[in-house]
Amino acid sequence: MRLQNVYGSTKMRVQWPDLDDLKMARREFGIIIAGFSRDQINDAFDMVHKQRRSGNDRFDWPNIDAVIGLLTNEGMVTGSSGTLAHRIFEPERLLNNGTKAERKKRAICELSKLKGMFL
Repeated sequence: MRLQNVYGSTKMRVQWPDLDDLKMARREFGIIIAGFSRDQINDAFDMVHKQRRSGNDRFDWPNIDAVIGLLTNEGMVTGSSGTLAHRIFEPERLLNNGTKAERKKRAICELSKLKGMFL
């Protein structure tokens, strides 16, 4: 179990003192974890190491929710840094949204609506 490699056996025993607690945790998170590939899980634990080195207190103790959050980009305290939130720019995706002038006109219109909410 990669959690034990990261956190050590003492913290694992404190978090899940007996086999029943560990079974309940596996039952709780097993379906979610099964949705990820081994490479994705490996990447998540690499990010856990990075977060721990940077002093993120959220990863001081075994926290399965936090590890899953690194993969799904849910509930990150530090924003999108290191959470697979980056996206490669794909200009062809803009083709469905009109020309540059049309997008700019729509953006100005939407911004004026937004500003109108605060006036």
